[in-house]
Amino acid sequence: MFAYADLVVYDRNGQLKVIVEVKNKTGTSSEWAAKLRRNILAHGGVPEVDFYLIATPDRLYLWKGAGNEPIPIQPAYEADPRPIFKHYFDRARLDPTDVSGPVFEMVVASWLGDIMRFDEQAQKLANDERWLVESGFLDAIKDGRIGYEVTA
Repeated sequence: MFAYADLVVYDRNGQLKVIVEVKNKTGTSSEWAAKLRRNILAHGGVPEVDFYLIATPDRLYLWKGAGNEPIPIQPAYEADPRPIFKHYFDRARLDPTDVSGPVFEMVVASWLGDIMRFDEQAQKLANDERWLVESGFLDAIKDGRIGYEVTA
């Protein structure tokens, strides 16, 4: 299928919808994210998907329908995940500035799992994280499933 992904998300019908790259790195920019995505795509074997997400502790970068050509394309959406991830760090009694890469990956996976199964949280998400709704991301992954560290 493809070379490697930290996480992937399949829709309720088992179709690959999202490739997720998780980087435990702060101080990133949309330019950095565009270059990282381009570099990953340049190594080949990445299928075209509806969404491509790069998650860092201080930024989320989302591309929608950007194809899989290895060119630097700015993300369509960018968000501050600290309010989103705060609940997960607090619940686990973790300091978000002092977690390992695998722990941060688990936080991202937990968040994705929760928003895949959202129901009564829909109104809150629609107000607080409008980009998830506007992009079609929530609808695309609703009732889906996550694949972890997927390799060909």
